Amino acid sequence: MFRILFSLVFLPIRILFQGFRILSWIIRKGDHFYLEIPSSFSFDKKSFFVRLLVPKEEDPFLVDFLLGLKALTKVPGLKKVSFHISNPEYGFGEVWNICETIQTLNEKGIETSGFCLGGGTKALLLLSQCKYRYSSSASEFFPILPSAEPYFFGGTAKKFGVSVEAYASGAFKSFGETFQRTSFSGPARKNLEALLTDYKELLSKGFKNSSNLDLKVLEEPILSSEKLKKIGFITEFVEEDEFEENYLFENYKKEKETDKPKYKKLSPKGFRLYHKKSNFSIISKSVPIVAVLPIQGNILPDLGREEDFRSRQVSFRYYQEIFKDLKEDPKVAAVVLEMNSPGGSALVSELLYREIKKLSEKKPVITYVLNVAASGGYYLSCATQKIHGTPYSIVGSIGAVMMRFELKKLYDKFGVQKERIGFYPHRDILSEYGKLSPKSEQFLRKEVLRSRDLFYNRVIESRKTSFQELEKNYGEGRIFSGETFRKSGFLDSCDSFLDILQNLKTELKSKKIDVRYLPGTYSWKDLVQDLKPGVQFSKFSFFSKLNAEKKQNPLEVLHLSEIANELSNI
Repeated sequence: MFRILFSLVFLPIRILFQGFRILSWIIRKGDHFYLEIPSSFSFDKKSFFVRLLVPKEEDPFLVDFLLGLKALTKVPGLKKVSFHISNPEYGFGEVWNICETIQTLNEKGIETSGFCLGGGTKALLLLSQCKYRYSSSASEFFPILPSAEPYFFGGTAKKFGVSVEAYASGAFKSFGETFQRTSFSGPARKNLEALLTDYKELLSKGFKNSSNLDLKVLEEPILSSEKLKKIGFITEFVEEDEFEENYLFENYKKEKETDKPKYKKLSPKGFRLYHKKSNFSIISKSVPIVAVLPIQGNILPDLGREEDFRSRQVSFRYYQEIFKDLKEDPKVAAVVLEMNSPGGSALVSELLYREIKKLSEKKPVITYVLNVAASGGYYLSCATQKIHGTPYSIVGSIGAVMMRFELKKLYDKFGVQKERIGFYPHRDILSEYGKLSPKSEQFLRKEVLRSRDLFYNRVIESRKTSFQELEKNYGEGRIFSGETFRKSGFLDSCDSFLDILQNLKTELKSKKIDVRYLPGTYSWKDLVQDLKPGVQFSKFSFFSKLNAEKKQNPLEVLHLSEIANELSNI
């Protein structure tokens, strides 16, 4: 009510501003937009002190970047978009989403051109989506097709007297094999080979559909731009500065100073101006908020009281508080979990599962698997109403594993001995010295199966399958590509992030939704941890006082991408 009253009281001023926007748009209107596809995306924001120490420009959030690309498709008179492609440091999930959005521009009749100075398979895949593709004549690309070269430390452990005991719920739960064996077991190897085959088929299809490039070409470890031009992948050679400075000219060439550009520049300011102009309404109405919450990293086995965000790690207390705030905030209409977790603690996975379940009972909650939802990551996803992903997502690893390092022989080499005093049944499980008793081994096997059964039950409840079907074909630690998992019914779709948001808008019965990305705060402690892994600080440290900041508003949103600023309404 207050919003409507405010809109009416200030209506003359708002109309005046709208008139100014219309006139400004007439002046600023352009038909060619230049955009750099960044080499990395962010899922957190830097604290004040980190910004002082590391004054580097922050990377955009993926959802902001995608929303900005989508907004380009609505600009009237836009004829062309030139993309400067940096070598991606992110996964195929982000790459695929960008590819899908570039294809949308192509389908709208907007001409797309791309320049890439070099890079790997992901850079070439992005470049392949553009109708016209450019590179320097001196450029080289270094593609690596889906393959694996895992380390095995079983021989090294044996040499140093270290024994590794792994208690897994299935033959495919192969995490412990890295430390136990000198090569994969048959089932684990077969599962990995199937995943790599799926990836190759997806890449082959992606290149064929966009540029008709045969994947066999990428089997060469070094590809010159000369060869790519010879086979028709590269349209023409231009230098990087020519592409940047002459993008308004035909073929990115400016022969003389008197040459007139073919296109008129659409600047980021003009882009935002159009967005504000087109979204003006006489009466300002509230828009349903869709909160996008990144779940990034390993699930930590911590149950302390500390509620701080931990970069690239999933801490129980932090997310417990966030889920509670989202549940209680009436302005939040729906929540999307941006999942990127390979799993971790079984206990914390179950506890967070319950918190997500409480949230999903109040409002729609869905999961979008950007790159990985394995083990605990998929466990959390099962608490949401729907699970979506990309064809390239790595999903599954449904099962449980426990590991124990036995170091007695290593101690013996250095003359170190330990005595067991006051040991009670199963106390040896907590010791790294000596073999386990048969009863303790039996106990651990039962615990692994208990964790597995609870995980299975969560999956069965979510995906409406049976224990027998799950165990036979999809459990025991198997991993799958998103496309294979979708065909099996364990993902609801392999649609783009923007398609998922569009579906949510329909579900919420709203013409617009306000997409809010909820980043964690990257603090000085995260910076130190990244610089020196393993360094720990007490929360009573003097530096913790310097880091004391106002508690983050769960609905805080940062639009760091220049083109995505104020473009969250879709």
